[in-house]
Amino acid sequence: MQRLDRVFKLRYGHSLELNALKRVHAPDGVNFVSRAMGNNGVTARVDVNVTPAKAGELSVALGGNGVLSTFVQPEPFVCGRDVMILSPIDPGMTIVERLWWARCIWENRYRFSYGRQANRTLGSLLVPYRAPDWVHQTPLPTHDGLAKPSAAPQDLTDPHSQLWSDFSLGDLFEIKKGKRLTKAERVPGTTRFVSASEKNNGITDLNDVSPIFPAGVLTVVYNGNSVGYAFYQDEPFFASDDVNVLIPKVPLSRWAQLFVAAIIKHGRSRFTYGYKWTLARMKKTVIRLPAHPSGQPDWDYMEAVMRGLPFSAAIAERKA
Repeated sequence: MQRLDRVFKLRYGHSLELNALKRVHAPDGVNFVSRAMGNNGVTARVDVNVTPAKAGELSVALGGNGVLSTFVQPEPFVCGRDVMILSPIDPGMTIVERLWWARCIWENRYRFSYGRQANRTLGSLLVPYRAPDWVHQTPLPTHDGLAKPSAAPQDLTDPHSQLWSDFSLGDLFEIKKGKRLTKAERVPGTTRFVSASEKNNGITDLNDVSPIFPAGVLTVVYNGNSVGYAFYQDEPFFASDDVNVLIPKVPLSRWAQLFVAAIIKHGRSRFTYGYKWTLARMKKTVIRLPAHPSGQPDWDYMEAVMRGLPFSAAIAERKA
């Protein structure tokens, strides 16, 4: 092992206060990096009169909930308080290597907390002598093509027009409640555990349990802060008792179900802790969907709308 300051030159960031800066929109200005754990640490785009750090340098949060959150910044940037900037001592270090070192730093975050921040000790953090061979052989993923739609864009008609109709969820789906599984009963495994979460498609972790629901259905949180978050599940899974599972009564594509999931989420504000979206209420819940003149849902149109959205090409085509 070796000290981190043998691999990187460390310097304190700009220590700027965001509320004192002028916010702008790209391509104007530069990224403002704070101690945030998400979005590469970037929380705003600002106009500043200071020299920004260079693209390719690393930002490291020195304190707060996101302590040691480390990111390779793809663009020039400035920093808020308690953020350190790292530049490789070896100018030939590749982006993939920098990403690997960023992960090494992040894996040490358990050593720090509000009572013990990394301001003075980051340089002495022990890290490996070098990156393993597989790092040098790993291609850098790109986002090329991900923003493309999978089909021609489709205009969305006015939901208040006669081309839309009201449907109860109970008429469209067989709705079943998940099953209780205590934390003590959960052990690591390979089955997706879907619970009352609004992130990661509702998947909390993978457990050693048998799936109780098939792929190709929707899950909707009916309880807690995440009530109303709806997700399409493309693999068999286990759902907790805070989740209702919507099984289509007729064969539906993932695209059509994703459309319904967006409509369900749009109406989540109607339900709270005091008025939970119970199984009985969910069956009677009415949503408005595109419809044929015959009155049946226009599933083909819903699929066309979803396929025409940006980033739909990033959704893998799978049997579910």
